[in-house]
Amino acid sequence: MGSLKSLAQGFLVATGLVWIFNVVALVRGGDAWLGLTYLLILLLPATSILLLKFKASNQTAVNGKTKMRSLLFSLQGVALAFWSFDLITTFYAINVTGLAVELNPLGWPLGMLGAFAFYGPTLVFSYVLLFKLKDNTALYAAIPLTMVTMGMSLMNLFAGAQNFQVFVQTASLASNIRFDLLALVAALNLAVPIVLSRKMPQPQLNPKIS
Repeated sequence: MGSLKSLAQGFLVATGLVWIFNVVALVRGGDAWLGLTYLLILLLPATSILLLKFKASNQTAVNGKTKMRSLLFSLQGVALAFWSFDLITTFYAINVTGLAVELNPLGWPLGMLGAFAFYGPTLVFSYVLLFKLKDNTALYAAIPLTMVTMGMSLMNLFAGAQNFQVFVQTASLASNIRFDLLALVAALNLAVPIVLSRKMPQPQLNPKIS
């Protein structure tokens, strides 16, 4: 469960950073209304995650090597997020708009499947090194493996950023739904944290015995 949590945390953090880039790109060069909608959508999970983290009462101390294992495996989640960003933006640029072509010699979508042929085994191998073998040699071996994975994912990130420019230039939020959609997302931003705060268990105070 700890490995899955680390992977998910890395994926969510990287997705949040990419989403911020998307908001800035839309506000500066595209449809500002769509950028504002993206920003409000980002705030929904961000505020909920922060609320859950601050309300959590069962924090346990972990040692340095356990933190290192979690950090390294969370970077695998970062890599998957960057690859997913490239995948989604490539699909939009090629299949939806038809304004782009795949430069990979394998073509589309075989090029992305080739990337998954790298990320899939690397993820499994990293998991074995970090959480199954659990010795110092395996931990040190996972470091260069993670660095190679991050190098590959950064290329996906740059490619996704280029593809996203197609979205910036072509996507827009219809004027007849702008205010309704913004109002709905804003209402969700207010309602979800309130519901979560009510659902979270409150700490129990032991009564004083005199």
